[in-house]
Amino acid sequence: SSIQTPLGPSLEEIYVKTMAAQEEKVASPAQTALDKAQALFEKSEFAAAAQAADDGLLNTRLSVLAGCAVLRGKAILAPLLEALEDESKPDPSETDFREAWVMFQLALRFHPENEEAQEEVEKLQAVISELPEEDIKYEANHPEPYDVIIVGAGASGVGTALLLCSLFGLDPERVLLVDRGEVGETFRRWPKEMRFISPSFNSQGWTQSFDLNSVAYGTSPAFTVHQEHPSGAQYATYLQAIAETNELSVKTGTDVTAVNARDGGFDVEVKPAKGGIKTTLKSRYVVWAAGEFQYPRGADEPAFPGAELCTHNSSVRSWATHAGDDFIVIGGYESGMDAASNLSKCGKKCTVVASTAFWDVSTEDPSSELAPYTSQRIRDACAGPTPPKLLAPLRVFAVEKDADGYVVKARWGENVYHEGGEHRQPVLTADQAAAQATTPSAEGKEVEFKTPQPPLLCAGFAGSCKLGAVKDLFAFGEPVAPEGSDDDMDDEDEKEEACDHDHAAEKKGGGCLDGAPLLTPEDESTVTPGLFLVGPSVVHGTSNGPLSFCFVYKFRQRFGVVADAIARGLGRETDAAVGACRDMNMFLDDFECCKAACGEAC
Repeated sequence: SSIQTPLGPSLEEIYVKTMAAQEEKVASPAQTALDKAQALFEKSEFAAAAQAADDGLLNTRLSVLAGCAVLRGKAILAPLLEALEDESKPDPSETDFREAWVMFQLALRFHPENEEAQEEVEKLQAVISELPEEDIKYEANHPEPYDVIIVGAGASGVGTALLLCSLFGLDPERVLLVDRGEVGETFRRWPKEMRFISPSFNSQGWTQSFDLNSVAYGTSPAFTVHQEHPSGAQYATYLQAIAETNELSVKTGTDVTAVNARDGGFDVEVKPAKGGIKTTLKSRYVVWAAGEFQYPRGADEPAFPGAELCTHNSSVRSWATHAGDDFIVIGGYESGMDAASNLSKCGKKCTVVASTAFWDVSTEDPSSELAPYTSQRIRDACAGPTPPKLLAPLRVFAVEKDADGYVVKARWGENVYHEGGEHRQPVLTADQAAAQATTPSAEGKEVEFKTPQPPLLCAGFAGSCKLGAVKDLFAFGEPVAPEGSDDDMDDEDEKEEACDHDHAAEKKGGGCLDGAPLLTPEDESTVTPGLFLVGPSVVHGTSNGPLSFCFVYKFRQRFGVVADAIARGLGRETDAAVGACRDMNMFLDDFECCKAACGEAC
């Protein structure tokens, strides 16, 4: 029996009424929208149900968001299923089911344990498997034999081609990848010991993100080659597998010697990389994805007098077999630290001469500080039997050759205290830090280093935009020279494509934008319509500062923007594809969410 209060109602009744009132108070607009959508769906008012579910998607918890996505998907799917059953109506095509599919997949990303979404996906798969294959042929809105020619079959080239063909519906036979080597040629040329500094992990299916080094949603280098930090050769295997599985059209062993813009298209002049007759390929659009690793800085003009006497790190095939056992490394960012750590691991001595002590730099943007993987390797090297000697701030202004070998001339800069990183383990050991503190380093004082081997120039890459066949088809930001002497160009290794930019600490002005290709919001050349840029050379100025898209996980988010612009130019409807790209985090067009830390590394 219930206990009665003096006023009559039982404690149980009071509790029920109190809880009901509380639930009414905390009922969110999203939950209300979900309830409304459910009621409308049960009344077969599918259009209204979809709209109500949309209202609920605006602001709510993930579980409720998943429910809204499922309801929207079911509301879209139900009339399509009715049409399949109604012989008087034409059957919907596979494309018609795409939006419902996206909604169910979105629900699973919000709430992976959502059983209703899982059931709807299985049901939809069964329905789609029974549909006749679509053979949609689009009439080209231009006379060229190719819709797009993509120059470079590396990470950005393969990723863009796959998105154009798989999601935006372009015919793979009309999208041509051209590379002077094989698929992933840049990565095949990495030093044997070089590894990706960003970790690969196959997290797909459990989170809304996916492998940091993947160029396509649904793929993972970690899964393909089963390595957390793949080598260049392993990553090339991953790219080759993607290209073959998706039957992309690739013309390998082919040099692009010229790209000529004309009204309504481009003439791309090519010849066999091993020599032969030139031919011309014609296309409506060109995507430049040639990367930077094969275009080292100094190839056009020396970084300083005597730079031509140095060995650029991109020409090293293996640090273990590279001749010599005592080196001067010029440059202290990613490529310099990679050289130093690998030389140390191979039992070879080296001295790093850097304009900035990047091993002490801490910033919020991972593009402008050493990667944790790099810091750990150089930390291990400093604690090992053949520790590298790290010297900064020193700016190299000349290299000379004498009877005993080579002389590297440098000048001490102003000592800089680098804030942040209080909880990080220092790279230098206590003894090394103490010894360095006693090294004479008065600002302006010149110092010479002697080495029997050619110095290792880890000064980055000028890039294919500046040195390749399209150098006259892009406008570039004004380069800002450093104060004082020529720059030794300590730089940012464009990690995944090993593409260093010139990022000197002493630079003033535009940072990442200095000398960068100028692009429209769609990553199209500002002076050559129809020519697009993808990959680590993409830089944009924003209200938050310059943004450098130098990691794979960064520049892949612009593939969808470029693909959308091209597909729309070809007369295609792209709303569904763009929506799918956004769901996959492959369509970044709002830079306000991005953090720029263009500074010491820029």
